[in-house]
Amino acid sequence: MEPVAPPERPARGLLAPGIFVALAVVVANGLNAFFQVALARILDPGEYSLLLALVVITLIAAVPPLAFQAAVAREVAVALADERPGDAGAALRDTVRGLVPWALAVLALGGIAYPVLSAAGRGGAATFATAATISAALVIPAVWGGLQGARLFVVLGLAHLTFSGTRLGAGLGIGLAGGDAAAVMGGLAGATALTLGLTLLPLRDLWSAAVRSGAHRLATLPNAAAATGLTLLTALPSVDVLVAKLAFSPSTAGAYGVASVGARVQLLVPIGVTTVLFPRVAILRDRARERRHLLAGLGVVATVSAVTTAVLWSFSGPLVRGVFGHKYAAAVPWLGPLSLAMALYALATVYMYHFLSLARARFALVLVGAFAVQLVLFALLHARPAELIGVQIGVAAFSVAAAEAWHLWRH
Repeated sequence: MEPVAPPERPARGLLAPGIFVALAVVVANGLNAFFQVALARILDPGEYSLLLALVVITLIAAVPPLAFQAAVAREVAVALADERPGDAGAALRDTVRGLVPWALAVLALGGIAYPVLSAAGRGGAATFATAATISAALVIPAVWGGLQGARLFVVLGLAHLTFSGTRLGAGLGIGLAGGDAAAVMGGLAGATALTLGLTLLPLRDLWSAAVRSGAHRLATLPNAAAATGLTLLTALPSVDVLVAKLAFSPSTAGAYGVASVGARVQLLVPIGVTTVLFPRVAILRDRARERRHLLAGLGVVATVSAVTTAVLWSFSGPLVRGVFGHKYAAAVPWLGPLSLAMALYALATVYMYHFLSLARARFALVLVGAFAVQLVLFALLHARPAELIGVQIGVAAFSVAAAEAWHLWRH
């Protein structure tokens, strides 16, 4: 009689690699947070709110290429599991090559806009620096998808640290030297380009193993759906910062930006979990096991997010005043409620990546509806920060409920 295999414990299987990636991401984003804190102290509130708005724009623009990270990670993971390293390398190589012309086009558009906007006195330098940052960031997700699919989690964690460390060094140095928001964005562009070059190096063997194949099509319906879903999962938690910049005074917008930055620490929680879950779930090919992995990921994220929310809510005063300074004291009552909204968005992120690992990205259609509702609500409710926060909590809760309903209905 054959021995009975012990029951699978997906949560335990996630532990070691998940902890490493999570710690690397936490440290990396700690550096990002220090970047935000330092620049908040160096710049005046109006200039800081402008920088924060530019950073949010680059973050949102960098999200659609995450669809290619998802696609590359899935193809590489499946190909390596089936002992087809040539196909895995081709998925990486062809996707990177396909993205380079788009990155150059974005950079060219920024170069064209620079003299026009500068002559009009409308921030040509800031526009070009932002375009350069977006250009380099277009290609990075495909490279990191190769690392993820090959389960090079240590290298992937170090890539996060490299990205954050170079951004911090460039931004802090320029800020201390008296640079404005546009100059800081220029530093971020250089750091992004450097990270792209460094993180390609560990994949050179996989790249060299690539077989000749027809170029991977980038403009496919699955990629479009994935890009839409991931973009909306970044826009939904972040667009309130842009609304605050437009609706409030510079001091209030700066304080709201501080509360948003502090609360978005919650969005770090699912990164380690989804990074490890994605290549595992992609090759399971068993619905019961897929569901167990999903529940394990949700359980980990929910537990950590609940603790984080309690800490941010209970110690909002000391955290805001001690970290960002007394000039942002108005953010104290907003940090706790915003952290609750971000915790819910973190759970929605786990669902979205689960769907992408199974190449089922049509949940993006639901997020399109949620985003449309959010924009309408922001148009109607933007007189006070409390109204923006209420919209965020409601839309985040709807996103999680809709994700579970979608999973039960479709799967």
